[in-house]
Amino acid sequence: HRCFVPPPLSARRSLPAASRLHRMPIVKMGGGTDGQDLAELFDVYHAPDAEFAASGEPRKTGKNKERGKVHRDGDWHRAVHVWLYTPQGEFVVQQRSEKKDTFPGKWDVSVGGHVTSGDSVMHTVIKETEEELGVDADEAQLERLATVATSLKGNSPKQGDFTCNEYKDIFLLKYSGLLQDLNFADNEVSDVKLIPWQQVEKDMLLQLSPEGEPTDGPYVPRPKSYIDLLFDAMRARFPAKVSK
Repeated sequence: HRCFVPPPLSARRSLPAASRLHRMPIVKMGGGTDGQDLAELFDVYHAPDAEFAASGEPRKTGKNKERGKVHRDGDWHRAVHVWLYTPQGEFVVQQRSEKKDTFPGKWDVSVGGHVTSGDSVMHTVIKETEEELGVDADEAQLERLATVATSLKGNSPKQGDFTCNEYKDIFLLKYSGLLQDLNFADNEVSDVKLIPWQQVEKDMLLQLSPEGEPTDGPYVPRPKSYIDLLFDAMRARFPAKVSK
């Protein structure tokens, strides 16, 4: 995927009016002053190649590196994305804290987190889901979709210029609780909302250029391959009703 540099000063922060109707009160847990530790170690991976295309599994280089330097230098690393959806077909979407080192203030996946050096993907999924939203995820209930490779550029006050070359392991998790039951650390998450998955798809597609490249908007930019994977999975779980 080509890299996209979002304008740091002109980024829109609000969601479309239809989405704002779903706002509900949330409990904040508090969580310190910094969104991330830039000295946190990540495993460095090889860039996507024919082997990844065939197996879907990224390959480690055997090296690790500090978070801030990984984003500065554009090293390939790994992250998890967990999309919480309700039985009614609504996504839990989070607004990233302004303290984040990448895409601060943007609306995003329910739960997202990097895989720390030495940790497994599943350990990270369970840890991040609890840390970001206060949800105890059951491994048996997590539905893994795939691992996708994405590449984006940007700029933030905390990191400066960054290149995020990332393998994302994408999961779905059905959430039957109430939105106000979610507890989030305000150093990670500023707000959460419930939005119908069809609206999220429309909003994300609006952030694609005519050539299909990610562009700036209220959400963290996502390539079309990511969007297609996620929403094909949602259509399979919520098939359209056929009028008689």
